[in-house]
Amino acid sequence: MPTTSTTTNGANGAHDSRSNSIPPVTKILASFVADADPSTYLTPRVRDRLKEYILDFIGVTLAAGSTSDSTPSFLQAVTALGGRTGSSTVLGQGKHFTPQYAGLLNAALGHSLDFDDTYAKGTLHAGVTAIAAGLTQAEINGDGGSGIDDFLVAVAVGYEITCRLGREMGNDAYARGFHNTSTCGVFGAVATICVLKHLPVQTVLDAFGLAGSKAAGSMQYLANGSWNKRLHPGFAVHDAFVAVALAEAGVLGAADIFEGTFGFLHAYSPKPDKDLGHLTSELGERWEFLDTSLKPFPACRMTHGFIEHATRLGREKGHTKASDYKTVTLSLSPANVSVVGAPIPNKVHPANMVDAQFSAYFTAAHSFLYGSGAGVQAYERQKLEDPQIRELSDKITCVGDESIREFGSRIEVEYADGSKEVVDVPYPLGEVQHPFTRDQVDQKFFSLVNPVLGEKRALRIRDVVNEIEKHNVQEILGLLY
Repeated sequence: MPTTSTTTNGANGAHDSRSNSIPPVTKILASFVADADPSTYLTPRVRDRLKEYILDFIGVTLAAGSTSDSTPSFLQAVTALGGRTGSSTVLGQGKHFTPQYAGLLNAALGHSLDFDDTYAKGTLHAGVTAIAAGLTQAEINGDGGSGIDDFLVAVAVGYEITCRLGREMGNDAYARGFHNTSTCGVFGAVATICVLKHLPVQTVLDAFGLAGSKAAGSMQYLANGSWNKRLHPGFAVHDAFVAVALAEAGVLGAADIFEGTFGFLHAYSPKPDKDLGHLTSELGERWEFLDTSLKPFPACRMTHGFIEHATRLGREKGHTKASDYKTVTLSLSPANVSVVGAPIPNKVHPANMVDAQFSAYFTAAHSFLYGSGAGVQAYERQKLEDPQIRELSDKITCVGDESIREFGSRIEVEYADGSKEVVDVPYPLGEVQHPFTRDQVDQKFFSLVNPVLGEKRALRIRDVVNEIEKHNVQEILGLLY
């Protein structure tokens, strides 16, 4: 495995921006996994954030299991494939699934409402793969196989690898047509499983190498609001279990899967300034995943600034009809325009939930007129066909602005009476610079789980996660089916 290179721009197109050397990324990350140590990795801050992320994952997954329109089809397909012949738990669905299909369903359901946590620097959702993989593998291990700290450190490592890879993929990977949540998430899921199985470096290397041939997730779902997106993290977790099992059986995986000439970093993103030094430095000390944000709204994170502030600029000012507005201009980064702001029919007037969640036009118009508190009810058929929303959407223009970073945005409104408002939103609610309070985390959780399991059971789940060190994964899962 090469440790240095004299090629200035990197033979593989992915080089350390601070030097001309190419670090052995795959070996470094595999060692991070194999050497995972709860006593040094699980600082109080890491523990506290993991509790919030786990609670949030439980909430959105349980809610999707009972309300998402795609759930019955997912369950039917898994049953047809023999996936209901095991003893692994799917949240809200029972304890009778095979591990790889339990992982698939927990991750897919966790992503189905597009309400799961988001890492802005990588434009991805890391928790949905790390937590889903961790719950399933810890359940397999049983009470004697992994303590709660093993589970927590495994989830932390899975998050971290997904986030660090996503940072180097950037929005450039989206332009190439790849969904970072799943392409990076399969490696995070592999890492989580390997930590819980206490696998040695060589096995982790082989598992990563095999997972490199399963890293997938096409952005073509944007063409028709397909359910591919919801399945992407599910596929990642399913394939992570397959990759790890093959590696444990002695199957040789591709070497240098991250930094190699045809490896992940080169093949999946044309981003020119990948910083492999940053990718591999201070592992276990500098936790990138702690910048992961919780979502206040079930929509693409790129639209959240619009949803949050359109309410104040619209409904709260008494502007509740499309005729109250002359023009609305929504500014976001050029890369994000292609995902949520393209002036095409299924963005301007979406006909299904996924398209609406990925429409700056619809989400902003809905918030202007009806406020931001509707949750998934915002995407019901009557709202998708609402003439007022459609009329206001036609007055909205989305533009790219190079000065806007990550999930920042700007709203400019000209009202029918000639008055104007401009609001800059550098960070949407939930980011570390504009954080969710712990009360808001709990409020979101209860709003999702109370209708499914009832207030008493929801409170018990919240309390157990808050004091997770006193419990084990089997106890937690016992409350969730």
